[in-house]
Amino acid sequence: MEFNKIKFSHSKNIPFYLELKLQVDEYFRQRGGFRKANTKMIIKMIVIGLLFTGSYAALLSNLLSTGWLFMVALLFGLSMGLISFNISHDASHNALFKSPRLNYIFSYSFNLIGVNRYIWNIKHNLSHHAFTNIPGYDMDIEQVRIARLVDHIPLKRIYRFQHIYVPLLYPFTSLYMVFLKDFQMMATKQYGNNAYINHPRKEYSILLVSKFIYFMYALVIPLLVIKLPVWQILTGFVIIQLVLGIFLAVILFPVHALEGMPFPKPDDDGIIHNNWLTHQVETSSNYGANSRILNWVSGGLNTHIIHHIFPGVCHIHYYNLTRILRSVAKDYNIPLHENTLLQALTAHLSYLKTMGRQKESVISG
Repeated sequence: MEFNKIKFSHSKNIPFYLELKLQVDEYFRQRGGFRKANTKMIIKMIVIGLLFTGSYAALLSNLLSTGWLFMVALLFGLSMGLISFNISHDASHNALFKSPRLNYIFSYSFNLIGVNRYIWNIKHNLSHHAFTNIPGYDMDIEQVRIARLVDHIPLKRIYRFQHIYVPLLYPFTSLYMVFLKDFQMMATKQYGNNAYINHPRKEYSILLVSKFIYFMYALVIPLLVIKLPVWQILTGFVIIQLVLGIFLAVILFPVHALEGMPFPKPDDDGIIHNNWLTHQVETSSNYGANSRILNWVSGGLNTHIIHHIFPGVCHIHYYNLTRILRSVAKDYNIPLHENTLLQALTAHLSYLKTMGRQKESVISG
């Protein structure tokens, strides 16, 4: 696809947004006006940190039986997912602290779990959040060609079965991100409206150094310390990655690429005929938004619509803000995409099946 800069045609200052912003501002005014991490969020970060360090220490202790090591390995993989969604993601949006410097420091927790902070930031913020579900501009919907999620990707026979084979590949999401994705993204020259980015040299160095540190603590040190056969330790490493991969896939994939979601395209002048806010509401989906447990585990990403409207607000507030969003949307007759987690996963598989068989997507607008 030929690259041209695109833009939205209307201002976000529409009655729905103004009323939503007014009620959200009032919500925070009644709570002291603080939109970043509160006491609950600090406690949550401590709990996640203890789970990560505690499970890692237990793995290296040589005090556990093989069965308990397996269980602790599962917890360790889960803790890395919790860090990603609850700490790294918020920090990358400057939503964790008032201090940009503190957010910058904590965003490096991405590197701690094998993901590159710099690549995540430009891919996620400059591409996905700015141009959600827009083919050719949102890298999250077409960064790998094992799946066809947009209709300008040529239709191949193999895609007819993607609703079967793609879910089987989702457990390998973490392995792909750790071993390949960041390096592929460094070679990418378009992120949203930004073309031919010259990545700073220091970011290449940080990428290599952080990957080295990750593999040292996640694989080399266990191989040196744990008194088990090498094959069992390597198996444990893979199990951790598979658990993390499943966790990442279940949380991330049911929020945009669903049957019935729009994938609008710009006109010949590069204009998306919509305002940015309405576009975010129309192209994002909630799942299990009434579940506090799912909200806690997912870092608020199950309340995804409010996240796309207010990405700079800490996710600890999303559960309550989603109630405000529903009320205002109802007053203005604006439909919201909301599902249970099972419905969202089913709609995602249905969309994979549709896109594996249609040359021109009926969903694209």
